[in-house]
Formats: sequence, C-alpha cells, structure tokens
Amino acid sequence: MDGRDLVRSMKAVGSAGAGRGLLTVRAAWRRRRTDALGLPPRGAERARVPGLVVSARRAPGGGVVRFARAELRITVT
Repeated sequence: MDGRDLVRSMKAVGSAGAGRGLLTVRAAWRRRRTDALGLPPRGAERARVPGLVVSARRAPGGGVVRFARAELRITVT
C-alpha cells in the first residue's frame, strides 16, 4: 500500500464510516497483492559489510579506521 491508498482509505473512513473504510483498505491491499504477483521473486539480501580493516590512524579527539571498501571517522566530543 502506498501513501495515496492510505490517504484514500482514511478519507473513506472519515466520510462514509468505518465499514466503508475497511472495504477500501481491503481493496487497496488486494490491488497491491495482485500487482506484486507479476514481479520476479525477491532474492536473499546480503548484508553490506565494509570489508577488512586496512589501517587505523589516530587523530586529536578520535581517529580514522580504513576498511577495504569504506572509511570510518571517529570523533570523541
């Protein structure tokens, strides 16, 4: 359900009562479900890791830790 469906369902609850609003929400869920049937199945998500630690450098009030694919700047206040 995207934001437009949610706003539409909330308007229906306010103007026509809770019963009509429930029907609108169910229709939005059903519409989303039928749209998702045509999409390819989602695969397993892999965690994105920064890699191995390459170096660490001290600095006043913190430091920098360099990884294979990222850099982490640490500041102590």
